[in-house]
This record gives sequence, structure tokens and C-alpha cells, in this order.
Amino acid sequence: MPVFSGTSGGSVLQVAANIPSEIISFSLVNKTAGALTATVYIRDNDGNDVAITNVSVAANGEYVSDAKRKLLGSTSIYLVTGGSIDYYFSIE
Repeated sequence: MPVFSGTSGGSVLQVAANIPSEIISFSLVNKTAGALTATVYIRDNDGNDVAITNVSVAANGEYVSDAKRKLLGSTSIYLVTGGSIDYYFSIE
């Protein structure tokens, strides 16, 4: 099962896959001393973004989602955050 993971302090865009796939689950871990807002988008091949999650994550807190999301071919995950965050997406 492929993953999309790392640490971001602003925004990060996944390289688009050429085949359809699905986000199985993901987690966001706040690495800062204050609360932050994180928004997860799905970006299509025309650059249009559709927000799938907009959450506030408490200081040193974690947000986990098991909601499955379909990704069409040539779409990507786009994460925007207001502070340092670790992210981990399981993709099938």
C-alpha cells in the first residue's frame, strides 16, 4: 500500500498518479505549541481544488480520518496548514 507522508510547515502537493486510487486513511500531527488549522484538498488535473477536510488540530494533538476518498487518475492530494505538521496518507 503506497503512502504519502512527511512534514510540512505550509503546503505540500502530492505528485499526481496516472491511475485511479483511494485514500484509505490519513493522520495529521501538530508539531507546534499552539493550535493550527489544516485543510486537505483533492486537486484535479486542471488545478481545481475540492476540500475534503478542514480541521483545527490542538497543540501537539493529532487528527485521524478513516473516511475513504476516491482519487481519479491525474488527481493529487494537496495539504495546506498554518504551522508545522506531520502527515501520513495510506493510499490503495
